[in-house]
Amino acid sequence: MTSKSGNPVSPYRWVVLVLFMLPAIATQVQWISLAPVATDAANIYTGGDTKTLDLLAVVFMLVYLPMSFPASWCIDRLGLKWGTGIGVIILGVSGFLRMFAPDFTWLMVFQVGCAIGQPFVLNSFTKVAGNWFPQEEEALASGLATMSVFLGLAIAMFAPGLIMANYGVGDPAKGIQLIMSIYGIFSLAAMLLYIFLVKDKPATPPNPIAAEKKVTMLIGIKNLFKNRDFLYLLGAFFIGLGAFNAIMSMIEDIFRERVSDHAILSTLSLTSIASLIGGLIIVGGIFGAVILSALSDKYHKRKIFLVLSMAVSLPLTVVLNYCPNIILLGVTAFVFGFFLVSALPPELTYAVEKIHPVPEATSNGMLMLSGQISGILMVAFFNMNVITVLFGAGLIFALLMKDVAANKA
Repeated sequence: MTSKSGNPVSPYRWVVLVLFMLPAIATQVQWISLAPVATDAANIYTGGDTKTLDLLAVVFMLVYLPMSFPASWCIDRLGLKWGTGIGVIILGVSGFLRMFAPDFTWLMVFQVGCAIGQPFVLNSFTKVAGNWFPQEEEALASGLATMSVFLGLAIAMFAPGLIMANYGVGDPAKGIQLIMSIYGIFSLAAMLLYIFLVKDKPATPPNPIAAEKKVTMLIGIKNLFKNRDFLYLLGAFFIGLGAFNAIMSMIEDIFRERVSDHAILSTLSLTSIASLIGGLIIVGGIFGAVILSALSDKYHKRKIFLVLSMAVSLPLTVVLNYCPNIILLGVTAFVFGFFLVSALPPELTYAVEKIHPVPEATSNGMLMLSGQISGILMVAFFNMNVITVLFGAGLIFALLMKDVAANKA
């Protein structure tokens, strides 16, 4: 098989992508594995203090900040097999050892290990796509990688409750241990499959950009900040990914007042509403990441999907913030996730196409890091009205960008 550019394409690319998606799922289930069963887990590990237990999730965002650039450097220098593989090994071993943690201190030690592994995986999305896929499939490959992250989130949100309902009734410790064991064994299995079966790249590059010699990471960072279109993209990414992280983190707070003020919502518990709306955002994101990424590749358009993401998200945040109708909220949540999350793969691909020969992991890491920083800031100063205004600014950034196709013309 050959690509549209005439480059040979290996069928093994799909195997590599699936093997990469497994540790991507593992990062998310390890991140918030105990959040849905926080009360029971806190009784076991922190004497009932759920605030202390929340640190297990917070540490993932905090560790990402200092580890993003070292992870990107390793990926760029050592390649997909061992650069990303370092993080996969740290994640797999730490995730497996978590199931043996005797107390909260050791649990936190192993959680930090999982957090260290995460940027090695998340900063590799475009590396996988660039190394193995032709240009007409790159956004789709990034979309499937992105989908795996949200699939991991969906598993982490829903599986613990089901496990506790079937195995933890009357003995919460048994249910919690089963959750830790399932996720630990999965993380270890994902690591072993990755290390033994993933290849760094095919014998011949599948696209012209993959064949180029890349500049060093330091030169790449300088080039990023000299590129006006990348700076517009960075601003939009800062807003979009940060808003998503903040809304998902603070989703109970968004609906807290309406549960008591509105008759329709008051028939449901706050936890039920938050789980439903959060779940629908994630499900919408899973569909959007695949469908719109495929369209982006088909028409080789990137900018329009970021414009759509910002334009649609702006009014939908108003609905999420004020609407009292649970059906309308559910539809809004799905559409919000569909368009907001779907912009991620095309824009990661846009960055690679726009600023090559900057290494893929450098641009990928810079964008992901901006979303982590903004997520922390938006959680600390959470206000849905401010987020709505920020989406307006993100729309301006998106409109100012020049599309790759137009730039090549």
